[in-house]
Parts: sequence; C-alpha cells; structure tokens
Amino acid sequence: MIELPSNILFGTSSWTYLGWQGIVYHNDYKDAKDFNLHCLSEYCRFPLFRTVGIDSSFYAPPTREQLLSYAQQVPAEFQWVSKVWEEITIPVYPKHKRFGSRAGQININFLNPDIFCDKILSVYELAQVQPHLGAFIFEFQMMPLKTNSQIAKFIETLDLFFSRLPQTYNYSVEIRTPCLLAKPYFECLNRHHVAHCFNHWTYMPSLKEQMIAAANAGGLIADFQIARILTPLGKSYAQAVNDYQPYKSIKKELPQMREDVKTFAKRALKRNVKAFILVNNRSEGHAPGTIKALREMIIKESENNDQGEINDQ
Repeated sequence: MIELPSNILFGTSSWTYLGWQGIVYHNDYKDAKDFNLHCLSEYCRFPLFRTVGIDSSFYAPPTREQLLSYAQQVPAEFQWVSKVWEEITIPVYPKHKRFGSRAGQININFLNPDIFCDKILSVYELAQVQPHLGAFIFEFQMMPLKTNSQIAKFIETLDLFFSRLPQTYNYSVEIRTPCLLAKPYFECLNRHHVAHCFNHWTYMPSLKEQMIAAANAGGLIADFQIARILTPLGKSYAQAVNDYQPYKSIKKELPQMREDVKTFAKRALKRNVKAFILVNNRSEGHAPGTIKALREMIIKESENNDQGEINDQ
C-alpha cells in the first residue's frame, strides 16, 4: 500500500467544529470553552490531518499565550498556516459594524511592513512557536481594481511591502480579484519567492484556470505550494453555511475541484516541494470527508503507476 507522499499536507480551515464529534473528536470536554481551548491536541492526531489553518488570526493578531498553547498541543513536526491580520490587507475598511467609525474609511496601515513585523511577526518568533509556522497567508478581499493603473499601483505597493519583510518565512498571497491573475502579479510574487494561494472561492476562476494563468506567466518559484478549498464556485459563504452546517457529512461533491486539487498535488510532487492544502467545511459540507476523498484519489493514482510516482498531465 502506497501512502500519501510526506510533502502533501492536508488540513482544514480552523478546527473547532462540534459537528466533527464522533468522527475527529472523541474526548470528553467539560464545555464549549474547554473544547475550543484543547481540541487541537486531538485534531493533530487524526490520521488525515498534517496541517491546519489558523483563520482567527485574520480578525486579530494572535497573542503569545494563544500560540504557545497551540505549540504545546501539537507534535514537533506539525506545522500550521496562519492568516495575516486584516489590518494589513484591507485598503478600505468595509462598511461593517465591527469596524465602527472606521467603516468606509481608508486604512492607513494597508501593507505596512512595520505593523506586520511589530504586531504579528514578533509573536511568531518565539522559540517554541517558530518551528510550527509553515506559512503566512495575506488574504486580500475583492478589490475594485478597474483600470490598468489601479492594478499596477496595487502590485507596486505589494512589491515594496515584500521587499521590506524578513526573507526567512514562507509568505503567500490570496487574492479575490480575478483581473490580477496576470504576468505582473506573478512576477511580483516570484521576485520575493512568495507563493500564490490557489483558492477555490465563490467569485474566483477555478483552480485549474489559476494554475494555467500562473503557468502562462512563467510559473511560480516559491519553494512551497498552498491552496485553500473554500466555497463552491458561484455559491456565497452565507449560502454555503446555510446549506451545509453543522458539517457532519458531505452534502454535494465538487468533481472538478477534486480533479484540480489532484493536479495541484501532482505539480508539487513533480517540483519536489511541500504543498499545504486546506479544506473548508463550506466547500462540500464536511472537510474531513473531502480530504479523505482527495487523499484516496492521489494514492490511487500512485498505485496505478508502475514506479509509484504521479506524472503531471
């Protein structure tokens, strides 16, 4: 029996889902607070999971206590992927109540390298935490980039930002604005060995189309790959939550997404680089089930190959 290659790391977007009890989680927890604080130690022992996404760090920088707690719960070789605080990646604060009086205002901290290093990176530099950091994700929500000059300005700002960051970490960029998927964007990432986070999300092109766009631009040179399988194409986050919660079983398979993830993994194997693949419950209704299916697809193709290798198509 061929096992999943060690450089293919499947995990989920966050992990505190009560709907996984009896599947991923079997321990007795006193209450929801106890579950949220300690279930990571059980999550990382589940055989399908080799990584996890820390999504809560998008809304506020993690504290030292939080990261130390995570580090204490996982094995030495376990690495996670952390989303970067939205204060760094929002050019204009959305008109949402959580932003209070700042809603609709320009964010003066947008792509500020000093804020990132002082408020975020400094916490991850703790000796107990650093070995567990697999990568950072800078998630940029959909932006109104309607002209070539607006696109060029964003890429110029992104370029300058990464030029001022320490080069000892894995950085990735997740965009929600399809018009950016062109040569200038990918060239900017390559200048700094930053990965594009291939994302299967409501209004983005398919993973296959994103991979083609990257290839047409000359490919990516970061020494790792990353993908996030979020919502079905064309289905909003709110719709997916309504249709799929409490995330106990797969509600609707996405065959094309699964094929694209298999291709994504094949490319990582061909390049001999680590691939982080994070699956959200909102993609098919049950992230562990989706990961199980994806893992079996990759292993099956390996077994069908005489050399035990997966050849790119």
